[in-house]
Amino acid sequence: SWRLTIRHIPGNDFFNLLEKEGINRKDSEKSFDELEFKVVQNLGYGSKNFVYILKELYDQYKIDNRSNRIVLNSIIERFNSHKLNRPNLFQDVSEIFKKLNKRYYLYILTKGDYNEQKLKILKSGLSGYIKEYFILYEKDDEAYSNLLSKKNWQPEETCMIGNSPKSDINPALRNNMYAIHIPYRDT
Repeated sequence: SWRLTIRHIPGNDFFNLLEKEGINRKDSEKSFDELEFKVVQNLGYGSKNFVYILKELYDQYKIDNRSNRIVLNSIIERFNSHKLNRPNLFQDVSEIFKKLNKRYYLYILTKGDYNEQKLKILKSGLSGYIKEYFILYEKDDEAYSNLLSKKNWQPEETCMIGNSPKSDINPALRNNMYAIHIPYRDT
């Protein structure tokens, strides 16, 4: 979720910029969440859409002046540079993949922009442990059901491990799969 990014650097810098111009932080965060919900429904997940949200929200508040525009551009540049970095994995994920790979077939199921997610998978260092990856527009009950059917997997022999109850755990359980929730502070 982009929420992870917007609540942290450079997201905090964006809200700080708005707050400096007299815009209530809770109001701007609420506006961000509402706009994010609409954009994700229409355009899906991905960095391009996140940047679109930042620019749209900035324009909605009509605080455009040269120094603010420079700050906004700097925030966007720093955000865009994250695509060049290796993704931050949860602690011990690589070691766990290495061990599980010896006994099980491992797959990655994610959602978002195909090229962006593929690059994250390749840069993660996990691609050598996985049999295949699937990048979907959305991870919901139907997507899980379709994947089980397409791959001829038995739900009672399939387990989803993830940090999102909404898109990882609940759809898996509703499809009679096993699920392991890895709690994370922002989900």
